[in-house]
Amino acid sequence: MRAAVGAAALAPLAACSVPGARKHVPTGAAEVAAAVRDFWDGKRKTGKLDFANYTQYIDADPADQSRHPTLEAFTRSTGIRITYNELIDDDASWFGKTQPEFASGQGIGYDLMVVGSDSYLTKYIELGCLAPLDHSRLPNFARYGGAAFKNSSFDRGNVHTVPWQSGMTGIGYDPAKVGRKITSWQDLLDPGLRGKVGMWNDAVQMGNVALLAVGADPETSTPDDWRRAAGWLRKQRDAGMVRSYSTATYQSALQRGDLWASLVYSGDVFQANQSGSKLEFVIPEEGGLLWTDNLCIPATAAHPVDALAYMDYAYRPEVAAKITETVQFICPVPAARDVIARDAAAATGERRAVLRSLSTSPLVFPSEADESKLRRLRVLDQAEEKQWNALFEPIYQA
Repeated sequence: MRAAVGAAALAPLAACSVPGARKHVPTGAAEVAAAVRDFWDGKRKTGKLDFANYTQYIDADPADQSRHPTLEAFTRSTGIRITYNELIDDDASWFGKTQPEFASGQGIGYDLMVVGSDSYLTKYIELGCLAPLDHSRLPNFARYGGAAFKNSSFDRGNVHTVPWQSGMTGIGYDPAKVGRKITSWQDLLDPGLRGKVGMWNDAVQMGNVALLAVGADPETSTPDDWRRAAGWLRKQRDAGMVRSYSTATYQSALQRGDLWASLVYSGDVFQANQSGSKLEFVIPEEGGLLWTDNLCIPATAAHPVDALAYMDYAYRPEVAAKITETVQFICPVPAARDVIARDAAAATGERRAVLRSLSTSPLVFPSEADESKLRRLRVLDQAEEKQWNALFEPIYQA
């Protein structure tokens, strides 16, 4: 579902309306309030919305995958016509495509887009590419958004984003192959798993999980911590533990038995088990990662009021439930769980079983205990990103 991204080398950065210059990002309450007033003053609903998303990342009619019932219901209730485009393959390529368009001042042709909570989102914010959100028009987010999805380190106060979907990065494994419980990142150094471990060709995720493995909190980590984390990954590689570094093939390799344990997204394990696998997902005792894909409005949007209306609509529990029933990643609206349970009670056969599993799965609705073990990814500035990449990219590129 969610395209994996890394901290790939980027084209030179230019602010979205002033080429070659970074924007001042509003931080204090007064600055944010002024920015919101300046952006939204005089803007009105137009009845049109252009939405860019990842592929297969919204609800779909089982009989016709091109139909998205929640989008159709939004148009019926608001009169806003949506042009929905599944154009985003990964954050790196999308940034590479849109940043020059932003810098030209001509806009990118979309009013709403989904961006992951990684270094690319930070770049969009720093360059002034995203509209500051008017939270007075987001009452559903205020009421129904989960506490874990508000005020994140990558966007304090949700000034520019609200979560779309979320997930956990941890360890997925086949207990029948491993023969025991996996509980720690250190288990991925166990000689009994030599040549059967999957890791990723993704400097962002790899670096952050390695920080957890060496006992550092990614959000507050230092360059000394990064060097220790890179050393842990080199030790794993040099011991022959890793069969492959791939974000694209690990799920199928786990299901085939080529891998016995791997770095995984929680939603991929849930989906694999719905297809008959018997994998387990664990948040290691040192902690796992919580990542978020986010809705944001380009500062150049032609129809921003319509985009903001959709943002709030997506936080209605009944809407969030329908999206989760298809996407099957972590839902940022906890109240959607009861809606899915009611849908399960009204369903029959295989669909009833799937919906029951969704409503009770800690991979879709994590418990408070699980949430307490999750950490956010390190937010890197441009200089830090260069240092980070120099440490972590050679591990899987060698």
